[in-house]
Amino acid sequence: MKPDLSPKPPKPDLRRLLDEAVTDCVPPAFPREGIVRRAAAIRRRRRLVAVSVAALLLIPVAGKLALDQDAPSSHTASSADSPTPLSSVSSETGEAPSPVRVVRPGERIDVGLGMWYLLKEREYCPKHQLDPEPSCVGPLDVEAPGVPMALNWYPFPQGVVSVFAYTGKTPATRITMTQHGRTTLLPIVRLPGRPSYVSSYAVSEPVSDDERKRLVRPTQGPVFRVYGADGAELAEVRQ
Repeated sequence: MKPDLSPKPPKPDLRRLLDEAVTDCVPPAFPREGIVRRAAAIRRRRRLVAVSVAALLLIPVAGKLALDQDAPSSHTASSADSPTPLSSVSSETGEAPSPVRVVRPGERIDVGLGMWYLLKEREYCPKHQLDPEPSCVGPLDVEAPGVPMALNWYPFPQGVVSVFAYTGKTPATRITMTQHGRTTLLPIVRLPGRPSYVSSYAVSEPVSDDERKRLVRPTQGPVFRVYGADGAELAEVRQ
């Protein structure tokens, strides 16, 4: 016969002792508020670290941008795509020399209104926006007799583009355009070692629709003049 091992309820005295022991062992309260405060503090520290790291990463970029804005761009300063700005001259500064730009043979010289040209040893080659390739004018020779200037002009609704070259024996130091009583100082563009072979360009006022369509010489076109170092006029040509 097997003994009865089924659980039996405790006796009254044992139950009382167990109840008293449980009463003395009250569990501590769950520290919810402390855990919440600690989690919030950890989140704040993480956000602060993230912001600080982002700021440190951005400082070099901001510094580089500031330097890029303060320092002149080498591409802008030397770009062949940027035409030399034209400046008006008054009677007081009428003897001011033209700005000089020395270019390589075949280097692009932007004029405006989609036009550009290039210089060769004995030619200048304007490029119209409708032409697939530049159309060269020449050969030019400083020893050739006659008027030492050659000029091409191209009428557009916004204005008339002129590209011309001077091949006189005396080097040019100043080139001007005069139209309606206003004189504008034009740039000198030449090849290295060729001071007597210079070119220039300008955008003058628009012509009438009839003149533009028939490609006739403008009745009120500008006059281009070339001067030497002593102020003497070396050549003149009308558009």
